[in-house]
Amino acid sequence: MAKAREIQQSQPLPIENSVLQMGKKDLHIDRAFQTYREMKYDGIISGSMSFIKAVLSKGGFVIDYHSDSTQEEKSVIDALNKSLANMEDYDIKRLVSNWLQMLDYGCSLNEVVLERVDGKFVFKTISPIHLTTVNKFKFKGGKLDAVVINPAENDGLIDLGETGAQKTINGDKLMLFRVEPDQDFPLGKSLLYGAYTAWKTKKIMQEYEAIGVAKNLSGVLNLKVPSEYITKYFTEPGSDEAIYIANLIQQAEMLHAGKGSFILTASDTQENGVRLFEVEPVGGSGGNAQNYNVGQSITRYNQEILLSLQTIVLSVGAEGGGSFALSDNQTYLLTLFIENIRSIINYEFKKAIRMAYAANGLKLTRIPNLKFDKIEPLDWDAFTKGWQRLLQAGGVTPTEDLEAFFRLHGDAPAADYTKKLDTTPKADASERGDDAKEL
Repeated sequence: MAKAREIQQSQPLPIENSVLQMGKKDLHIDRAFQTYREMKYDGIISGSMSFIKAVLSKGGFVIDYHSDSTQEEKSVIDALNKSLANMEDYDIKRLVSNWLQMLDYGCSLNEVVLERVDGKFVFKTISPIHLTTVNKFKFKGGKLDAVVINPAENDGLIDLGETGAQKTINGDKLMLFRVEPDQDFPLGKSLLYGAYTAWKTKKIMQEYEAIGVAKNLSGVLNLKVPSEYITKYFTEPGSDEAIYIANLIQQAEMLHAGKGSFILTASDTQENGVRLFEVEPVGGSGGNAQNYNVGQSITRYNQEILLSLQTIVLSVGAEGGGSFALSDNQTYLLTLFIENIRSIINYEFKKAIRMAYAANGLKLTRIPNLKFDKIEPLDWDAFTKGWQRLLQAGGVTPTEDLEAFFRLHGDAPAADYTKKLDTTPKADASERGDDAKEL
């Protein structure tokens, strides 16, 4: 006798435990980059990350002079800034955009190539290396020593000019921007890491929702067949009866999936007139799907994703009763976040500056910092009121240096103290004589 068929039993899926187990696999270092790439297909995540990057990439940067820079060093810095502004492949905005991939993946890898122009070594290109192509990161003494790169997956549509073989790039030519690297996350920690559980659970629930809507629209089919057919289906898989039942089940599955439009059954009846085979739907709304509460749960997980990505500001006013203006606390936290990311960029980019300094025969004792453009305009009203309170309380002394500070932050011209300020009251225009009015 053929082996009896095993009856499939349905049981609820333990979503939480399953998601935790999936996370251990999906977020493992050998698969994490692919997982983060898949997460970016989510609308909420994509929009949130675009918002963050738009804020961070607003404005550019220049290499600033060191306070003790020599004329020779200033000349090299000027040449480096010129090369950054004139790179054909990646301008400064695209460079920053590439570096901000560290928010998605925890790190961003870039290769620096120098060239000699007008007697000075400057930047020829700073090229991003997609992390999914990295076969191995090699560290030595806590520093990146080399990376082994696999050829990018290519179906032939794009000619990348590659040999198709692995290549090794020396760590001295690489910049590795990392977000909060530590022993648990040596390659940095992606902003998407904390959003994984909410994203994965939401994804599963969306699949459940689609299945639930389909079942609610068409109902669950009840296949009524003679008992002996069912018996032979499980005990004699090769019998005509079992084959008939198997085909009937296949037709039912196709119908429920929307791939079929009919089910073939016999029209024979028993002696009492009852049909031997019958198919009827159980439940179903006849085309009017019920309202499932899955949408409410999905909304909650979307909020968790937003919070995890530090972009809760996106939800301000989303319910229709709020304001799109950021609160003072939100503005402060966003400013801290921006400054933190910029400090990461500044720290790692010094490696590229050291490369250029060494190539130009300069000492590495006066490495300059990056100077970033302002992202948000100064709230002049709040700025002046704060200083006014300090002046009134005697916390600061009004001096020419303090005035220069105000002028600098207010984008006002510097004061010329050689000219005496004329404080003589002037008549209002409406009170001037006829001669003045004619001017």
